[in-house]
Amino acid sequence: MSITLDTTTLVYVFDFRYSEKRETASRIFDRLASMQAPLGLQICGEFYRAATRKLKVSPWDAAQHSRNLMASFPVFASTPATTLRALAEAAAGRLSFWDANLLAAAEAIGCTHILSEDMGDGFRLGRLEVVNPFSGEGLSPRARALLDL
Repeated sequence: MSITLDTTTLVYVFDFRYSEKRETASRIFDRLASMQAPLGLQICGEFYRAATRKLKVSPWDAAQHSRNLMASFPVFASTPATTLRALAEAAAGRLSFWDANLLAAAEAIGCTHILSEDMGDGFRLGRLEVVNPFSGEGLSPRARALLDL
């Protein structure tokens, strides 16, 4: 079993507006770091964009955070085959292109789960399942079980 996460979950680690989600996302981040879970290069780029636009982090600091992510986690990227799959999923209306691109690339390297509150809890792309890590009381029971927390 291999777990990865989406951009929103990562952004919450740095977002002081939502203290409960920030605490939960920090627990997730720490656990995934200790597991050396794979992280999509797409997430590093999306994080930069979200940090500079939503969180008003300076471009230099956001770039440094993204560089630190790439140095701290094993990273994966899309390939021509995963991009073709993403285009098919997007054209069928199942996902946005960027969500499909991330899921296809993660599934191709063997990820079985992705933690995301944006893509629909339980959604599947091949062997990869989307799990919403948040519940009204912090970490969702499903995410807690996956992360052994």
